[in-house]
Amino acid sequence: MLGSNHFQVHPRLRQIVRRRCLRRVNQLLTLFVSFHIFRFVRWLRKSGIPTGKFQWTVRFSLIVVLTLLLVPACSGGVPPQSVRSLANDCHVVKHAMGETCVPNNPQRVVVWAGTELDPVLALGVKPIAGHPDTLTYVKGKLSRTQWEGIEHIGESQGPNLEQLLVLKPDLILGHASRIQQVYNQLSQIAPTVLDGSDDWKETLMLFAEALGKTDTAKQLLNDYQLRIEEFKTRMGDHLPKTVAIIEIRPDTLIVYPDNIFAVTVMKEAGLSFPPTLAKYSGSNWNISKERLSDIDSDALFVVTWSGEEKGRREVQSFLEKLKADPLWLKLKVVQQDKVYEVGDYFQGAGPLTANLILDDLFKYLVEEEKG
Repeated sequence: MLGSNHFQVHPRLRQIVRRRCLRRVNQLLTLFVSFHIFRFVRWLRKSGIPTGKFQWTVRFSLIVVLTLLLVPACSGGVPPQSVRSLANDCHVVKHAMGETCVPNNPQRVVVWAGTELDPVLALGVKPIAGHPDTLTYVKGKLSRTQWEGIEHIGESQGPNLEQLLVLKPDLILGHASRIQQVYNQLSQIAPTVLDGSDDWKETLMLFAEALGKTDTAKQLLNDYQLRIEEFKTRMGDHLPKTVAIIEIRPDTLIVYPDNIFAVTVMKEAGLSFPPTLAKYSGSNWNISKERLSDIDSDALFVVTWSGEEKGRREVQSFLEKLKADPLWLKLKVVQQDKVYEVGDYFQGAGPLTANLILDDLFKYLVEEEKG
């Protein structure tokens, strides 16, 4: 777990509790002073000292005491039940940065980065802000009303704190690897929950806990597992021995290593990857044309670009050149016509992306075997 393991309460609740404590201290001091003033007056009377000349002092002291009693009562102090009510309106969520009390029914959720947007949308929550440009991955699984109107907020590596303040969110969700450095600032704006896991199922359950959607998350995972089992059953003994995933970028070809989400889904579906791909890990994803034999397999998925027009044209141009290359044409998977072009939703992570990938597995592997 990243960061210090501390309980983080929203500043508004801390402020209310602090004001309540100060008000109580004020009242105790007032009672203490009042008690000693009246003891002093009583002593004067008992001692036989004429009190007439002290009357102005006593009256002044009483005025001061009454003022001290009235000021705290009128200073906006919050009754204990209000503090309890605020505390009861939130629930504690443990996450990568500690523990945070988040609202039970958040209405203005901000999601940082596209991969965190997938699970939130899958849970049926439409955030007020995030990275809607990344929705090209999952729009095929959503109605227009589910994603339209989500405001673009900053960059995944550099939050726009000023814009956040204007939006007045009541919950911020993100990943610690991207915005850990500004966690304290974000927490002053709204309760903030950061995921620190690379496991998409853990991310889904964490965000579901924060959003009060745990039952929905469990159902999503159950449905996903049922589809995995259905795929395995329908494929039976016809599962390809090996598969590989490559992505076409302008003038670049990359291989998907083990830690990529799409690879995880395919492995859960019972598919295996060539051992020649083990060397591609960390940031070493690029593959030269001279090493194309590394991706030779029984089925090859080629991820293409579905973003802006210029990028699509460049990717398509590179792909056409690749298809004409003699080294490409030598691949067994090409000769057997087992190459399948898929969308860049393969870059995503979450329940929506997982189901899009499974759709392709059913389409290209199950249906083709039936045909």
